[in-house]
This record gives sequence, structure tokens and C-alpha cells, in this order.
Amino acid sequence: MKHPFHFATFLFVALPMAFFIAACGKGENSSKEQVSASENATEATAEAVGQAEERMKAPAIDPDADGLIRLAQCPSTYDKMEVAVSEDNTSVTITYDGQQLQTITDADDGLVATGDGSSVHFMDANFDGFVDIFIGPGESRTYSTLLLWDVAANQFKRVGKLGDPSFQNLMLYPSKKYLFEGGSSSWCSNFFTRSIWEAGDLKKIEELVIVSDAEQYGEYEVKNKYTLRDSQQEDILSTDDISSLPSPWKSVLDRYGYEDTP
Repeated sequence: MKHPFHFATFLFVALPMAFFIAACGKGENSSKEQVSASENATEATAEAVGQAEERMKAPAIDPDADGLIRLAQCPSTYDKMEVAVSEDNTSVTITYDGQQLQTITDADDGLVATGDGSSVHFMDANFDGFVDIFIGPGESRTYSTLLLWDVAANQFKRVGKLGDPSFQNLMLYPSKKYLFEGGSSSWCSNFFTRSIWEAGDLKKIEELVIVSDAEQYGEYEVKNKYTLRDSQQEDILSTDDISSLPSPWKSVLDRYGYEDTP
């Protein structure tokens, strides 16, 4: 006996299947479109980041014959960037191509010591390839500020606080990624440090103490004119012969204008 509903049953089952297959096709296309849109968005973001990183590349500064870069070698202008320090030295406004990029304010801890000039220099102070901003004079017993470009945060961040580190007589040594600073602390003494960057902070690894008056050795706990100490203040070297200092200390002192007198 024939069953009259077999064909109808077939239609009942087949039609939803067709709709299901069609729906799957649409879903698959929709998924591909979403993936494509996501990829395009990712590419656009990467391009924007790339452009931002490109415009923040550090200026090219050639080290001198001894591999050192002094503050005077670092340009006071950079691409389309402007850096304006307030009259009271408590804030700095940074613009790029006429658009405000960032304002850094610290009413309790100024950017440069009161009364000092607010000259600006651009450099790669932490050797990451991106531009950093030095505000100060930093060439004598004065205090300066260093702003490092943070790629991830897309902004500048201040290093330390006013006077710590002092950035007195800032000097860079790119080949070893060292940063030197220091100068005269009294009529008979000079202190210089060699530091490296560690997690965004400066870590002092050596200190050179120079005491020109032998009668003052006791006050500074030294036995000779030149004393090189590690970060734990343990003596590494004590000598009266400047040529005995390890490289590049002699060159650093030369660049500071230090004269070795008997």
C-alpha cells in the first residue's frame, strides 16, 4: 500500500535543510566579513601606531671621536614639536604640528630650579630610538628634568624628581648605553656618576670622586685624588694617576673641561 504523505514529509524535511544550508552560507560570509573588518581595523591601528612611532624617532646625533654625546650637541629644535615651559617652571606644554600633545604639571616639584633658564634639548637619553626631552640648563650646580617618550602609553614621562637625579652636566655614551652626569660639589671636590637604565629608572653603577686637596681626603673618606666606587660605595680603584682610570672616564673628564692639576 502506498503512503500518500511521503512526498510531503520529504518537502517538510528538505525545505528547512535548504534554509539551514543557505543560512550557514550567509553566516559563513558574515563571519568572513567580520574577520576582514577586524583585520582592516588591526592594520589601520598598526599603521597609526607606526606613524606615531615614526614621528617620535630620536634625532640623529653623531657621537664625538670618543663615542660621547654632550648636551651641547643635542638640538634645541625637533621636527614639528614645540615645548613651552611656564614662567614659574611648574608645567610644560608639548605640542606637535600645532596640536596639543601633552601637559605635564607639578606644582610641588618644579621642572627646573627657580631662577634657572628653561632651555630645551632633544635626544635619545635612554637609547630606545625615540625622542626624549631635556629641560634645564644642567651645565652647572643646577637641576634639570628629563622626559622620556613612552611608546606604550603614547606620552612623555618624567624621570625622578627635581634634583634626583640632578642631570648636572648630562652626557651620553650610546655604544655602551651609559649616562654620565656630575660636576663640582665644593671648591676641592667633584663627583661624577655612570648609570644605566633599568625598568625606566636610572641605576648608578659607578661613582668617581675627585678630591684635589690632600688635606681634605679624610673628610671625603678617600686616600688618593681619584677614587672610583661601585653602587654599594665600595672602592674599586684609588689612584693619583688620571691615566689609570678605566675607559671612558678620562674622555668624560676631558669633555667636562676638567683639568688634571698636580
